[in-house]
Amino acid sequence: MSATSGKKVLNKLQMFASFRLGNAELALSVVTLQEVVNVPDVINQIPLAPPFLKGIFNLRGAIIPIIDVATLLDLPKDDQAPGKIAVVMTEGARVGFLFDSTSEILNVPEESVCQFNDEVQGPASVVCAVLKLNNGQRLVEVIDPGSLLKIENIAHLIQSNQGSEQDDRKKKFKRRQCITFQAGPRDFGMNIGAIREIIRVPEIKRSSMQMNLSLGMVSLRGTVIPVLDFRKLLQVEESAPADKENQRIIILKIQEIHVGFLVDSVDSINTYYEEDLLPVPMFKQDKMTMLRGMIAFSETRNVLLLAEDQLLTAEEVDEFTRGHSALYKKGVGQLSDQDTSGVRNPYISFKLEYMLSTRLSSVDEIANLSADMVKPPGYPDYVVGVQHMRGEVVTLVDLRMYYGMTVTGDYTNSRVLIVKGAQGKIGLLVDSVESIDTVDESKKIQIPHLFAKDALKALRGDIDEVVEMQDLTGKKKIFMVLDMPEVLRKLLNPNGAVA
Repeated sequence: MSATSGKKVLNKLQMFASFRLGNAELALSVVTLQEVVNVPDVINQIPLAPPFLKGIFNLRGAIIPIIDVATLLDLPKDDQAPGKIAVVMTEGARVGFLFDSTSEILNVPEESVCQFNDEVQGPASVVCAVLKLNNGQRLVEVIDPGSLLKIENIAHLIQSNQGSEQDDRKKKFKRRQCITFQAGPRDFGMNIGAIREIIRVPEIKRSSMQMNLSLGMVSLRGTVIPVLDFRKLLQVEESAPADKENQRIIILKIQEIHVGFLVDSVDSINTYYEEDLLPVPMFKQDKMTMLRGMIAFSETRNVLLLAEDQLLTAEEVDEFTRGHSALYKKGVGQLSDQDTSGVRNPYISFKLEYMLSTRLSSVDEIANLSADMVKPPGYPDYVVGVQHMRGEVVTLVDLRMYYGMTVTGDYTNSRVLIVKGAQGKIGLLVDSVESIDTVDESKKIQIPHLFAKDALKALRGDIDEVVEMQDLTGKKKIFMVLDMPEVLRKLLNPNGAVA
């Protein structure tokens, strides 16, 4: 055979990568295939997504949606297989296909590629051809990623992914804070400025007029607020029942109505930058605009940041207010932003030996204690270690030990209040974070320090003020406000080192 004829034969070969799925064998053209990766440890499921969307994962800063091929094509799969994800490029967007395992690279003559010419609708349309190998004894179905566009949900995914890439280029580098919380096994977040209050769960009164999502109503300072089940709202899969002690109600203002959302726990306050926000490719589904993006706070912790104004549609608001809308109208059933003549400031309440509070503005972040905490030599006993937080070293101070209180040594449920000192960030370990309350400064009732003398003595005079306020449930609540600047002044010596 001449060199010329050999070249012609070579040009007629098409290259495919084949994969196993149960007893079936499928293939992708290497022209579209970018890489094959292992199934990641962390896959974030998207609320309200179609069944064939396994979830999304972070691949070197890019968010990749995972198509479960077995679910898409209604094929059996091997549950014991480790799984492989084939990442392909189609129409300018990257998509991952989940298979059981890889098989081999196939060089197939052009005449052995049997193309389908009929117009198939729905998921089956992604199979565009069959490879006839070994004289027809081996048949391999070929998936055409471009045919995904025939499936309505995925067509929207491609468009939204391209739009997200364009939006990325327009972002400004703005520093923001979000509150993260859990619903089922997932981590969500909302920008802190959108949240009016976070409270412990009071008695929720049932109503015969409530919708499926509604748990009932709570009375807050004489105001009636509907409470919705966040799990049901976003169709978060069932998991272990939430610990009622950790449950909280997050109160938002949506379409002029204050609404409470019951979540399993409120975990932390985190700082992020706009450039940290990764766009999430969305399928054509309900509430497509509800996700601002995903924030990767660590290799194992990804948070879906929500657009609070997109959680409920106008129709849903009408539904859960129907029949008793008078409860929610302004002046009777709606908390007004103008119902106070004083300045309103948010306070964060946390437990130590006592229930303490401080201005939320004094706290840069609330974080969990990291497993990689290191205790440097020569530091005071109450400095339990240092840990890295996104490029910064944070010194961790056990406030119980610092104030001479009983020390358990168990930091499993502790939270770290990150505050800024003159020479960097310091993390203050507290037993738990209880609530975030908005306080009308003009309605605070000052209580003489004499009534908190035990706490004042235990905290070495670091209490700035003791005030009484009604929380949103109407209960009187004592705020022992920790003077955070004074605490930091005592912790740091003039040279900026921990004293």
